[in-house]
Amino acid sequence: MSLWFSRNTSEKALSSERVRQLKDFCKKMRIKVKALALLDRAFTHASYGHDNRDPFYNYERLEFLGDSVLNLGVARLLYELRAQEKEGVLSALRSSLVDEKTLYEIANQYAFYEYLNLGKGESLADERARIKVLADVVEAFLAVYFLEHGWPKTFDLIKRLFLPLLNDRLQSGTRDFKSQLQKWALSTYKEYPLYRVVKEEGPDHNKLFTIEVSLHHIYKAVSQGRSKKEAEQKAAEKLLAQIRRKEQENAS
Repeated sequence: MSLWFSRNTSEKALSSERVRQLKDFCKKMRIKVKALALLDRAFTHASYGHDNRDPFYNYERLEFLGDSVLNLGVARLLYELRAQEKEGVLSALRSSLVDEKTLYEIANQYAFYEYLNLGKGESLADERARIKVLADVVEAFLAVYFLEHGWPKTFDLIKRLFLPLLNDRLQSGTRDFKSQLQKWALSTYKEYPLYRVVKEEGPDHNKLFTIEVSLHHIYKAVSQGRSKKEAEQKAAEKLLAQIRRKEQENAS
């Protein structure tokens, strides 16, 4: 174990109750983690660090690493299991597996919220904020596991967590809403949907993009995501929902 790893896993003394909670989490996930202090950091929201006068004690740096680990793991999983698929299909599948909603599904499945360190007054009552934070925590958790166990075991964990979700996607279709919207727009109006960046917020490693999509001067939707692609997918999903509602109203 490296000097860096030892230093960064023992920098905060944990209470016996917190150790018990984190061990309970590991048991629930069917994993072993010795670096409980680093795991505690992965479950720590920035509001908690600010309340305890340590603004750097939070999951954000781990989430930055975990995002790359997750993308590589899912890409390898798809590359190995979908040997006959073209690059575009693989990209759509990967996007649908690493988006916030999918990570939120995993967070709910294993009750991640129960282990969060939140600052006073922070309850994540807003659904969008809750989804984003728990998705970030899943990525931070994967970073901790990667730092302790290395790539082979981390890939095995990603495979165990995401293979059932992949099978669901293959049965129900990917959530590539941009492609669905484009296909409908071209067949209906002979036009492409237009995407526009409305706003960029946050530091470079954790940006929040606001994207607007419009079509034929009739339909318009706005959504947010941690990348432009994610925000565009969400905006396209919203616009498709508008279109379906209007079609249902016209049919009734």
